[in-house]
Amino acid sequence: MENNIIEILKNLMACASVTNTEKEIAAETWMIDYFRRLPYYRKYPEHCGLFPIPGDPLRRSTVWALVKGCGPAEGTVPGPCAVENNAAERNGKEHESSAERVAGADDAAREGAKDSPAVIFLGHHDVVSADVYGDAAPWAFDPEAVTAHLVPEQLTPEAYTDLLSGEWIFGRGSCDMLGGTAAQMAVLAGQAEAVLAEQARPTDSGASQDKKATGVPGRQAKAEAAIKKENAGSLLFISVPDEETFSAGMRGTLPLLEQLKETFHLDYRLAVCGEPNQRLADGKTQVIHTGSIGKLLPVVLVQGRLVQIGSYRDGVNPLGILSRIVASTEGDETFTEEFGGERSVPPVWMYARDLKDGYDFSLPRQAAGYCNVLTFHKTPAQVAAYFLEKIQGAVKDAPHPVAVMTWVTLWQQAKQRDGFAAFWRDTEKKTKELLQKEKKTFPEVTLWLMRQTLQFLQTDKPLVLFGFAPPYYPAVRSEEMRDAGRFAACKKAAAALQQIVTEPYFPGVSDCSYCGLADTVRGSLYQANTPLWGRGYHFDMEALERLQIPFFLWGPWGRDLHQAGERVNRYSLTEEYPSVLRKLLQCVWLLQ
Repeated sequence: MENNIIEILKNLMACASVTNTEKEIAAETWMIDYFRRLPYYRKYPEHCGLFPIPGDPLRRSTVWALVKGCGPAEGTVPGPCAVENNAAERNGKEHESSAERVAGADDAAREGAKDSPAVIFLGHHDVVSADVYGDAAPWAFDPEAVTAHLVPEQLTPEAYTDLLSGEWIFGRGSCDMLGGTAAQMAVLAGQAEAVLAEQARPTDSGASQDKKATGVPGRQAKAEAAIKKENAGSLLFISVPDEETFSAGMRGTLPLLEQLKETFHLDYRLAVCGEPNQRLADGKTQVIHTGSIGKLLPVVLVQGRLVQIGSYRDGVNPLGILSRIVASTEGDETFTEEFGGERSVPPVWMYARDLKDGYDFSLPRQAAGYCNVLTFHKTPAQVAAYFLEKIQGAVKDAPHPVAVMTWVTLWQQAKQRDGFAAFWRDTEKKTKELLQKEKKTFPEVTLWLMRQTLQFLQTDKPLVLFGFAPPYYPAVRSEEMRDAGRFAACKKAAAALQQIVTEPYFPGVSDCSYCGLADTVRGSLYQANTPLWGRGYHFDMEALERLQIPFFLWGPWGRDLHQAGERVNRYSLTEEYPSVLRKLLQCVWLLQ
């Protein structure tokens, strides 16, 4: 398996699948071609495909491949389900047909079937750019060539020592996270081969005679039963684009997860996201995470009263109000949360400035900012309440009255005005252009929408407008999902397979935020106060409530992701991690 993993990794890295480029599609094409060459998918071509991300301007897709278990439980469909194959798929010409094939499964063949216990291998095939490699950038996507071109000045002492050791594989994507993806693909290929072998195994009539004579099963029958038990469950591989920016891939994959679950009668027991993991100082104990931190981006637009500076007392400076909001919230440790020995990061302002186009001797009319907020359990409603309280405190000493309102309030006022329908139709068209053609960011377009709506209302009164800009990553913990007892058994099994320590939250945002939704979170307030919700950004919150897939963020040992010293440990990648994955599959499949 080692050679297979290395070969897959080299091919994936060679695609240079930098986020938001056409190279992501090159990686998708290589992955689906790899699966289609396997004997299992030549027999069951309907068990893999490309699922187009809905509304994606780059026409990227999620790559998926399923190995259906043998299913020893009574009533389980024996072997893969019958799904009508699409002719275009057979010819390798499809881009949009896999979703149609999944939706067109033969329901009659599955009537009365029990759900197959399923594990999801989850990951992403996009990588960050190689700009930080400097002169070595042309070789950043070749693990052998980049090793020869990296110089000590580009690396930390630890990274350079690892480079000389030969025990690490360097290069962009080796660690984050094409290494984990390569290992998962190789394990899935091995499982596909095992299932085909089980299906081809003839029934042993001699074992029945042996049982009649001795009263105990024959040795061959026992061996066959053990093999069938090992292949009892299903394995689903999912690789998404755009994890490194706004998780368009994972958000857009939720319909696919629901379709596959229904079509193939899958019981999603666990997802294993192959993101790289760190180790403790002993170099043996690997840190894995069972939750992912939440992220919100509150946006504040302040409109003042524009006057010439000589008439300062007659005006309202929006910069003064914005600066007081920033000062009262930036780094506010009272807002942080503690859980399981971890403490969340306090609010961090990413942008705060006036919106004047140039210099003149007058107050700015408007100022704006947005703030990064990471959460463990705080809901969007709690975050909004915190900021609105701080905003009220910031405006109370203003020289003139300053209104405070949320986006949904402004929106409702605008809808009552004549001409709103035409205004909003043109605004939505321009919003699409800004996002897709001009490549503006979600926060930029959110502020633009707020300003356009204020202009439509023709209001000059001083005010502070509060809302949210995408992205939104819900905070989630596997222990708080359904079937908590079964997940506890998964954790126990994991601890028996490798020397690990589990932590409750992955400190950086991850696609695992879209594996489930806490019962305390309700999306209506966030949706209502996010101008871009449904206009370039959305995900199915109800699907998250239905899916509730517990997960491990657990990949091979890696270091320095996104840096020139990015690398993955060779032994962890090619031997330790795939061995753990194979054993973990059987443990999870056999849980009651």
